[in-house]
Amino acid sequence: MKFLIRFVQLIFLLFPLALLSYLSEQYFVPSGVFEIQHSVNETSPYIDALAPSDRVQQPIKKNDSWSQAIIADPVFFFLHPHRAFARVSFDIWFQNETAPIVEFGGLVRTNPDGYDLQPLHNLLIDKLSWRRITDGTLTLFQKNPKYNSISDFFSNPPKREQVAVYKADYPVALRLSNYEPSSIQKTISVSLRGSHELKTYIKNEILSFEFEYMDMNRDEGSDSVIAIVFDENGKPIADARAADDGNLKRDAVPSEMKKLSLSVPGLSEGVYKVVLNAPRDIFFRKIHTTQNKIVFLNMVYIGDEIGYREVAELVSIWTTSERFQMQTRHAEGVQNVLIDGIEAPISEPYEMFTFQASPELKEVKVPKGDIEIFVDSPIAFAKSQYFVPDPVAIRPYTDIVNSKIEFILTTYNPPRQEGEWLVKTFEFATAPLVFEKNSWKFTFSSPLIEELGAKIIVKEINMEWYKKSRKVGE
Repeated sequence: MKFLIRFVQLIFLLFPLALLSYLSEQYFVPSGVFEIQHSVNETSPYIDALAPSDRVQQPIKKNDSWSQAIIADPVFFFLHPHRAFARVSFDIWFQNETAPIVEFGGLVRTNPDGYDLQPLHNLLIDKLSWRRITDGTLTLFQKNPKYNSISDFFSNPPKREQVAVYKADYPVALRLSNYEPSSIQKTISVSLRGSHELKTYIKNEILSFEFEYMDMNRDEGSDSVIAIVFDENGKPIADARAADDGNLKRDAVPSEMKKLSLSVPGLSEGVYKVVLNAPRDIFFRKIHTTQNKIVFLNMVYIGDEIGYREVAELVSIWTTSERFQMQTRHAEGVQNVLIDGIEAPISEPYEMFTFQASPELKEVKVPKGDIEIFVDSPIAFAKSQYFVPDPVAIRPYTDIVNSKIEFILTTYNPPRQEGEWLVKTFEFATAPLVFEKNSWKFTFSSPLIEELGAKIIVKEINMEWYKKSRKVGE
């Protein structure tokens, strides 16, 4: 009996020590690596379930293995680190036979949200029987073999319209042989809300923009505006900045018209990118420039005219985009957009509408504004300003076989096969990730998944969280 009492006392003494040791190891991570094995059916203090619930099916068990289907886009989850980590790696176990492109990434920007998306699976590329060559980083697919190496490809590139890219830069500079600079100022009179990106062509001229804008003060907080110029290598070379108007309230009292001037002389010939960083409170009302070629990239958010002029003016844009996605956030923005003369009804607020069109350069007329337009080709606000600064980008709906594409340049590597499952490994530095409410947010992105009735089956999301950053050369 005395032995039993001693034994119980020993247990009571050792248990707190063991618990303290376990908790210390969990927090301090003496090995430098914190490992998490996570099946989609499990609950965990470190990783939430896939959400929202209407975009995923309930986890099911089959052949002693749990899995969960993603059926809509996007799907996200939150990670909850219990201490500071410098990087996080993933092993994602999945199956996919129908979704053309699936990407995965972490939230790196808010208002609006932006993700560092990396390729999880690209069926369009994986199904190609084209010849494949690689230099270890870049891979070149050739419909009809012509080049023996990536360096050969760059030293004697094909026609630009024959080249497509996916998650890769195309370092072959565009030169417009018949381009003539101008000193005549032109005005783009359109209300653009929030952040935008544009590209322009420079040759023997000053890069010159003047942005007229208003702070509409519909959201609380400071609303600064920054315009940053990048050269063809993606290096920032100039910027212009403007502070808030002084009104930090959410009182919907517009500021007076303000101006931001951007002037960069002495530039060599080439394509330059201008990034306008601004919150949704900022409405650019006019853009004055001497540049002949100006196109906006990926999207334009044509704002409302409230507080600027009573009646909205019709806005025309020019693009070769074959796919349009549009939405308005207000009942007043319901309207019929005309795409090359064909009605594209935006009949409800807060609903994304998708339309197809020919690949030719065409005019799109927006009667009221107050609409977000997402495209797969550049947008110009005058036909004469249109140009194509970049090669074709591979999209989920790209018809590679029946297009002019002869070559695909990519950094994409297919997932590895583990039995009946595919496994893809990712790594993200945590410094660029948005850290809110002690969480990181990650997403699975698969455009067209609903339209195609496709699904992605996820089995496990396994992770390693590292205390130290990766050293150069590792």
